[in-house]
Amino acid sequence: MHNNTSTVSTTDVAGEWRQRSRRDGLARVMRASQPAEHNAATTERTRDAVSAGLRTAARELARPLSTVLEIGCGIGRLTPTLAAHAGRVTALDMTPGMLDEARASCAHLSNVDFEFARAEDLPWEGRKIDVAVSVWVLMHVLDEAALAEICRSISRSCRYFVLVEYAQAAIPVSEWSRLRSVDDYLALMPGARLVESQELYYGGDLSTAALIRFPG
Repeated sequence: MHNNTSTVSTTDVAGEWRQRSRRDGLARVMRASQPAEHNAATTERTRDAVSAGLRTAARELARPLSTVLEIGCGIGRLTPTLAAHAGRVTALDMTPGMLDEARASCAHLSNVDFEFARAEDLPWEGRKIDVAVSVWVLMHVLDEAALAEICRSISRSCRYFVLVEYAQAAIPVSEWSRLRSVDDYLALMPGARLVESQELYYGGDLSTAALIRFPG
């Protein structure tokens, strides 16, 4: 894990995401330098990976998923996938422009609630959640102490966690991101056990999609 002290503040990060929300299409939540067709194909493969994790969690629970938490829903590109697998989805994001787009694109989904919230504020604390889902979100939490508390809170509140994060990047990530391994995240989550994982190659980048189980 990166232990360097970042000079980028949480206010800076929030401002960066407000700027990104003004881009077009999937470039709002993915690298702006990538062609639109690449972003679309990457999104579809990511939907498949998240669906696989949700199916495994439901199979292990031996019942349909009741509650799913989406940490960082962005423009809602993955939210319909979660809604297809769960009785109720709570989708969080800290950027108003992103949430506006997500609400509009998912207006037909009656089982999704959108909330304006930062992961650092732990808005799910005290809830009982079947599965939390985070796709290329925690890499943008730059403060290591804040990340550790987020991970501990997820482990307290959720039965499972579907995590998708970069493992390697062909183009160095920006100052707004930190590359961490799945093992780094597991070490921050008390009682966490890796159920399954798969490597996802997107262009020259490598991501890992992992399903993590917690006690309880």
